[in-house]
Amino acid sequence: MVQDTRFETDFTFTVNILNECLVLIPDSEDIRTMKQQNQQQQAQLSDIKLQLQALLIE
Repeated sequence: MVQDTRFETDFTFTVNILNECLVLIPDSEDIRTMKQQNQQQQAQLSDIKLQLQALLIE
């Protein structure tokens, strides 16, 4: 059974499962940049959705 476990690092990883073991693969700088951009865009999208909902309620 896989449980949700979190820990903070200064690096991002891709997590794979191989032979029932977790394998952490450090992301390249390009992948790290893309993940950060994606997180920022997701946050912006969430803000836009909240603003639209507020406008529709008015």
